[in-house]
Amino acid sequence: MTTSPTNENKQRLPLTAVIMAGGKSRRLGGIDKPLIEIGGQRLIDRIFNTVSNCCREVLISSNTPQLYHSFPAAVIPDLHPGHGALGGLYSCLRQASFPAAFIVAGDMPFISMAAIRYLWSLHQDYDVCLPRSRDGRQPLHAIYKKSCLEAIKMQLEHGQLKISGFFPKVRVREIFTEPYPNLFTPWYFFNLNTPDDIDKARQLAGR
Repeated sequence: MTTSPTNENKQRLPLTAVIMAGGKSRRLGGIDKPLIEIGGQRLIDRIFNTVSNCCREVLISSNTPQLYHSFPAAVIPDLHPGHGALGGLYSCLRQASFPAAFIVAGDMPFISMAAIRYLWSLHQDYDVCLPRSRDGRQPLHAIYKKSCLEAIKMQLEHGQLKISGFFPKVRVREIFTEPYPNLFTPWYFFNLNTPDDIDKARQLAGR
């Protein structure tokens, strides 16, 4: 007997969320950035709570699964170790249960469900749907379809690790964020690379 989806699942998007939790920052002393505490929560907890409330599946991209064993999410190691975020994207996109995945960096404390849903509403006819802010493209806050896998694989085989390197081979939609200041706030894409960034994030979280 087949059971009906719960109301909770109906409200969540048929989308896999991937939290990119791999890699250490040398400028932060080699610590795992997702474990930094911001606003009384670790970054990984803040991000997980956001994406798990709007996506039906959550994966964590990391080669240190012991750090994230408490999460109700599969931890996916890199199929191509040493290939940076692109390798993590490829590995998790292959494992995703849904045709599309929302990829988010593990050090972005101010993402929102509303922005993720907005990207989702515009992604259908494209392989990649990503925001473009004043700082440029935001490839680690974007939706990627499994149709990108072959192009990503070819890029990995050539040792080219820039995420946007495969974009010319797929259909890409860029969403300019400046017309939507209530959705994409000035600090929406803020991420942590230095001790000063940590202090700034804690100040912003306290407001």
